[in-house]
Amino acid sequence: MGVSFLLKLAAATVIGLASAGAALADCASLDAQVKAAIGAGKADALPALADAIAKDTTCDSTYVAKARRSIALAVLLGGEQAGGGYSPQAVASAAAIARPWQVAMALGDVKYDAKDYPAAVEAYEAAINDIRNVKDVPKAPPREIEEYLAKRAYQAKSLAPNYISSRGVRGQAEGVMVPTFRNFTAVSVPVPIRFNTNEAVLTEDGDKAVDDLFNFLKTQSAGSVILTGHTDERGDPQYNMSLSRARAQTVAEALRRRGLTLVIRVEGRGARDPFAADDRSKYSRDDLYSFDRRVEYQVK
Repeated sequence: MGVSFLLKLAAATVIGLASAGAALADCASLDAQVKAAIGAGKADALPALADAIAKDTTCDSTYVAKARRSIALAVLLGGEQAGGGYSPQAVASAAAIARPWQVAMALGDVKYDAKDYPAAVEAYEAAINDIRNVKDVPKAPPREIEEYLAKRAYQAKSLAPNYISSRGVRGQAEGVMVPTFRNFTAVSVPVPIRFNTNEAVLTEDGDKAVDDLFNFLKTQSAGSVILTGHTDERGDPQYNMSLSRARAQTVAEALRRRGLTLVIRVEGRGARDPFAADDRSKYSRDDLYSFDRRVEYQVK
């Protein structure tokens, strides 16, 4: 086990546990065992200690939550691979303990690479929502991380066999549907709204995506929203321009039927603006078509 690993664990976990507060006095024995395991580089001993902390009635709930987040991160870092990334086993073990954004993002990557896109969406959006929680994440990650999560969450939504909602337990908009992050605000947000082939008619999944869009837009006090339709490259350019605008218009009408009072402008771009995927060369043509077929919204 290298020095860099031990330093990372010390920074991520021991400091995290120390910040948990006075409850450490009640959990001194378990806390000492956790720190000893970290100091010795024994990440494989940490899951059992996380369970013990959760079951120990002398540990208060605040300490338990903070400790499990820190231990999960330590387990993740313990599975760091020489070529970059983390072993799937370490990711799964960490995620079973707690899901701070680093763990949730790593889980999203594992599920994405396995083409389990619904699970990838869930994990990426959990990471996004965790980052927005200033109480648990006082220091936001770099902007590049937030942009990566937003892009991968959209791509996973596009590739999932069915639409995955971005709504929380109370029906509010969450995850990638909300444009505001800690370090940036997306100018235009892509939504994988699905239509019948060569038509401007929403599919059942497309209607669910419009529901998500409405749940976000209804909370906005801005004066207007721009909806821009996009198609993939297949077909006549003039036809695609017309189709993309018609699809944006369909979404606008669906939003108005749901009661949206914002002024809505619609535009069509056809296939002029392919989606800027993380690496278009890695994807099949059909995957790229899924990314490119979208409606983007921009609140003004």
